[in-house]
Amino acid sequence: IIREGKMEDFQEFLRQQEISLNLVSVDVNGVPELYCRFEGGTVPFASVASTGTMSLALYYYWYIKMSKASLVFIDEFDAFYHFELSRSIVEMLRDLEGVQVFITTHNTDLLTNDLMRPDVYFILKEGEIRSLEKLTPKELRLAHNLQKMFKAGAFDG
Repeated sequence: IIREGKMEDFQEFLRQQEISLNLVSVDVNGVPELYCRFEGGTVPFASVASTGTMSLALYYYWYIKMSKASLVFIDEFDAFYHFELSRSIVEMLRDLEGVQVFITTHNTDLLTNDLMRPDVYFILKEGEIRSLEKLTPKELRLAHNLQKMFKAGAFDG
């Protein structure tokens, strides 16, 4: 994150997830390391970050790398995330320029037209991947509540 010049962006990403840390780069034996500044001094980021925050740091590191890829696949990307964080990450991935991103989830809360178009949602069932629009005789519109339709069995084929 430091090497890529993304420390301030990472700090802002954490702030958007309601994690307020004052990040600084500290030279440790000639290697820049991520530290947190507090009133009493600085401590290594890894020593004060929760498991969840460390998970976000790892995600953010890979996010930097993803921007240089053409295809990204992340299975169960949100297995340990709450809804708001999952949605935020989908928005970040959706907005990557020139990168085709595939993500899998069991989180039906993400099945919404205001996040993505209905034609980009797919269901994997019994070894087949099918688009939502192919699983219903209805013409899917922005006004449809995709999650509610899914829970009601509208996409059971």
